[in-house]
Amino acid sequence: MQTYVLRLWLPDIPGTLGRVAAAIGAANGDVIGIEILERGAGMAIDELIVTLPIGDAGHDGEFDREESALEELVGQVSRVEGVAVEDVHRVAQDRPDQSVLALDTAARIMETPKVDRTEATCELVRDMLEADWCTVVPRGAQTTMAVSGDVPDLPWVMAFLGGISHLASDAQYEHTPADVAWAPLDLLDAAIVVGRLRGAFRLRERQHLALIARIVSSALVSE
Repeated sequence: MQTYVLRLWLPDIPGTLGRVAAAIGAANGDVIGIEILERGAGMAIDELIVTLPIGDAGHDGEFDREESALEELVGQVSRVEGVAVEDVHRVAQDRPDQSVLALDTAARIMETPKVDRTEATCELVRDMLEADWCTVVPRGAQTTMAVSGDVPDLPWVMAFLGGISHLASDAQYEHTPADVAWAPLDLLDAAIVVGRLRGAFRLRERQHLALIARIVSSALVSE
């Protein structure tokens, strides 16, 4: 048995999610978690955690079985009217849905000794969001407080944060590239910034990042 994250665009109307679940069942899949990542303009972006009866893909022949099973899954779901598959990829079998994962990330950050908490935040947030990189940057400084992964262009990150700081708060996220997410660490006069190559960051993911940033900001300045 293998576990996958399936990210979908679907019409935000009653019955659509039920038809998607039926399509997953027709592909021998089982839905074990659902998270609504974003809604608007009559559409929803949902993230489903799905299990498929596939063995270890590292064994001979299992890779082909996995590829065939995923093609069947995507094919069945794509036949549901108005539904489009944005992404599908394998995850750990015990991976929880986004909301539980965010709570677990916050708890693990708080359990980390304070001296290591900033670095741990980068590592854990990067893992939570399946991001390629993460950094904590003091506002106005040309350095970092923590880095995880290969930050593509640190001067760009600095310039980006400097640019959005001049915008009204309700317009700041509208001018953030889809493959970048960020949140202020107000009590530290800093920000946490993450990026990934595969797939856009959605509203729910950005909300989770902002809430974790509030927790971390308070935790790092408290005694």
